[in-house]
Amino acid sequence: MFDAYSEASQMAAAFKECADHLLVAEYLPHNDRVAYLNLRTLEQEIYCVELSFAGFRIVGYDFDCIQDGVSSCDQVYVSAHRLLAAISPLYAEVAESRGRPTTPRSDGGGGGGGGGRGPLNFCLLNCCQK
Repeated sequence: MFDAYSEASQMAAAFKECADHLLVAEYLPHNDRVAYLNLRTLEQEIYCVELSFAGFRIVGYDFDCIQDGVSSCDQVYVSAHRLLAAISPLYAEVAESRGRPTTPRSDGGGGGGGGGRGPLNFCLLNCCQK
């Protein structure tokens, strides 16, 4: 069964070396269907990212902040790897140097992946580990 908060916590732990700051948002509500992440990329760009069964979606440009009318809001990334590859050129460089494809792809929904685990398909496979 998909648990958004648990998935967000796992993503934050697995990708912490791939961003300057990556934590589950403290001040936004979460439940088993949706959780939020505060992300600052290696380029120092700040995002608030929603995680649901559909995938990862940028919902704001400040920590713990959901903004109305965010242009990226309709784009859903099926994995953390695809999200980071799309928004962080430095992450994309590291991933490509390790032989991981970084072409961002958005999907309108479903993004779950195998085994009923939800969108947290760790397709990075140690890309950022030293």
